[in-house]
Amino acid sequence: MSVFSRLGGTGLRARAARSTIFTIVGFGGENALRLAGNLVLTRLLFPEAFGLMALVQVVMMGLIMFSDLGLRAAIIQSERGAEPAFLNTAWTLQIGRGCILWLATCLLASPVATFYQEPDLALMLPVAGLTAVFSGFESTRLATANRDLLLGRLTILTLGLMVTISIALYHPSVWALVFGGLVAPFLKALLSHSILPGNVDRLAFESTALRHLLNFGRYIFLSTLATFLISHGDRAILGKFASLTELALYNIAFFLASVPLLLINKIAGDVLFPVLSKAPPGQMSSAVAETLRSRIWLTLGMILLCAVLAFGGDHLIRVLYDPRYETAGLLLILIALAQLPVLIESTYGPMPLAAGHSGRFAAFVVISALIRVIVLYFAASFYGIIGVALAPAVASLLFYPIMLLLTRRYHQWDLRADLVSALACGVVIICVVLFKADAFQEALKVFG
Repeated sequence: MSVFSRLGGTGLRARAARSTIFTIVGFGGENALRLAGNLVLTRLLFPEAFGLMALVQVVMMGLIMFSDLGLRAAIIQSERGAEPAFLNTAWTLQIGRGCILWLATCLLASPVATFYQEPDLALMLPVAGLTAVFSGFESTRLATANRDLLLGRLTILTLGLMVTISIALYHPSVWALVFGGLVAPFLKALLSHSILPGNVDRLAFESTALRHLLNFGRYIFLSTLATFLISHGDRAILGKFASLTELALYNIAFFLASVPLLLINKIAGDVLFPVLSKAPPGQMSSAVAETLRSRIWLTLGMILLCAVLAFGGDHLIRVLYDPRYETAGLLLILIALAQLPVLIESTYGPMPLAAGHSGRFAAFVVISALIRVIVLYFAASFYGIIGVALAPAVASLLFYPIMLLLTRRYHQWDLRADLVSALACGVVIICVVLFKADAFQEALKVFG
């Protein structure tokens, strides 16, 4: 059977393959737009302003993540995921959650500004908090499109990022990111109701659906909080220990170095999770088995991408950015290496949630977050920005045996695949250390 015939089928395997391609294309386009905006903003703003912008971005991303009560996962996983009563109840809960988050942001704005000793945050955060309100009004069609693996229709929603770049060109200040950041979720919510097919969302409560959603999502808030700490805890902690200039350099390096990890997580969440959710209880279809076997190739591909970033990160920064940000290339090398062990465990996350075990999924994420935050705090305290850059590797090694304990009941641990991936990571690390020794010495001199 040819590749094109596999992609053109209507079965689960063909839809999973198409969804993987759409996810990669959509991810690439979205991050290309973000990179373009990043390049524009770094040329319009001083590094200190860009560091302040990074703090605002951390809070905004946290709000987007906190606006999820596990409703998307519940819709994908539930047998009632296509019923109007179920979807309308989920949408009503989602709106309420977004409004509460915005009010909480307004109350916390002053304490956050005091903590980071940046008064401007007290004004920026209430405006940025409107992101949660807009995200709350997103149509449930987004979740049902993902549930049916129709991800190709979702890529058009990334066009909202172009508006952010346009605003930055005409209003070169930190507020460009704040106001620009509101446009994308607003357009996403608007287009989700007008472009995608599916249920016409209305305010409603059905008691049975409400109980199901709350029962499924009772651990999800805790897990999304933990996910935020895993994804953005480094910058939240570093903002207290480092200058705004160092935070700006770290944010630039992290944006590029985290591309492999973000991509593998997106494929795991948008493709692997729905495929596993469709597996009959206690059984594994051939499509599911093939998807799981493909994890090794996905992981090795992302390890190769990390290797490219580690070897050429300093050169990439010099080409893309002006001399004020040149030392971010040294951090890019360190962060890319630290992401390698994290890639190995990244495809295990969807397993508990796909089986409907939201409590076990919450434990998975919370334990990982606690280990990450503890390691990050001590790394920042004793080793500064270099410690923060390398902390994910240490946290990942500590979490790996715990991860195996939490996922062993699903019988999907592939020891051979993990050993091959670990060997590939070791080879990359040794080669980079040998061939980029001068860069490591320079990093110690600049940031030590």
